[in-house]
Amino acid sequence: MKRYSHKPEDLTKLFSHSTLAGVQQQFQLVGKLNAELCQILQLTQLTSCQVATIKEGRAIILCSSAAWATRLKMQRDAILDNFRKKILPELAGIDIEVSPVGQTKPLLVQEQPVKPYCATLSHDTRLQLQQAAAQTDGPVQQALQRLLRNMPDNTPR
Repeated sequence: MKRYSHKPEDLTKLFSHSTLAGVQQQFQLVGKLNAELCQILQLTQLTSCQVATIKEGRAIILCSSAAWATRLKMQRDAILDNFRKKILPELAGIDIEVSPVGQTKPLLVQEQPVKPYCATLSHDTRLQLQQAAAQTDGPVQQALQRLLRNMPDNTPR
């Protein structure tokens, strides 16, 4: 019977060279860059822009609107200098992109559902439309009557 002579290795040594360790390091680095970006922009929370990833030595910042992208492009040199001084000296540059809706929102923030707009008619407006419908005929009268049927009344009950 052959004996197993291989000694066990330290797990931290094994995982330090794995792809999981690389992903974890990049995640921590992006978190630090986002915290620094938050301080540079003097915000309490990054909701309109964030550092998304680092590709080929460049930090990619996603913005929710063109206005935010323009603001960041005007401050690009200051942001890059701060990133290099405090976090990542070998950072080659910053790419600022406008992203599709929803990609820049923090995962833990839940928005309140937006209620659809529902127009109502005041009592005076309803009376004026009823008078106009009574004085007209044909398609105009039918359109006004349909409008009055579909619009809720805004009178207090």
